[in-house]
Amino acid sequence: MNPSRVKVISEMATDKDVINLKPPFNVHSDKQRRYVRLQVAEPVRFALLKNSAGGFWPDGDGQSYNGAVLNISAGGVLIAAAEPVEEGAVILLRFSLQDIEVIDNVVGMVKRVDADDKEWLVGVEFVSKEYLRDIFSAAEMEVLPRNLTSFDEGIKKMLNKYVYRKRVTGEDR
Repeated sequence: MNPSRVKVISEMATDKDVINLKPPFNVHSDKQRRYVRLQVAEPVRFALLKNSAGGFWPDGDGQSYNGAVLNISAGGVLIAAAEPVEEGAVILLRFSLQDIEVIDNVVGMVKRVDADDKEWLVGVEFVSKEYLRDIFSAAEMEVLPRNLTSFDEGIKKMLNKYVYRKRVTGEDR
């Protein structure tokens, strides 16, 4: 990861509250973005679900890639990858946040791909289940895995598990 791309803010005021994040999370916000972005350094694995040429891999067995999440927000993720991915491709992502819980089968659409030194920066927008109907045909929708999730659903499940463990078992992680 190129350290010059990382912008670090340790605290961010929000009305009367302050958001404190434990490392490696850092907050980045600018006026052109809809969501606050968290700077992270987490491994990610993703596979093609559908490409622009019509290739379709409903079992998640399309070409797979490894990379590192550079930043993440409610709307998407920026990934550093060793290989380029086609813009417009629909992918399935698998990653964890601070090793708390693995978030799997999150659907995203590749919005941009830029070369940066020896890696590719891949900008991915998270896709909701409702939006899938605009991307896939009715026949494709029938064979999609039932365990596909949006980022919001994945985070909700992760937080619910974390809260459950904290309340019921007293575990911190």
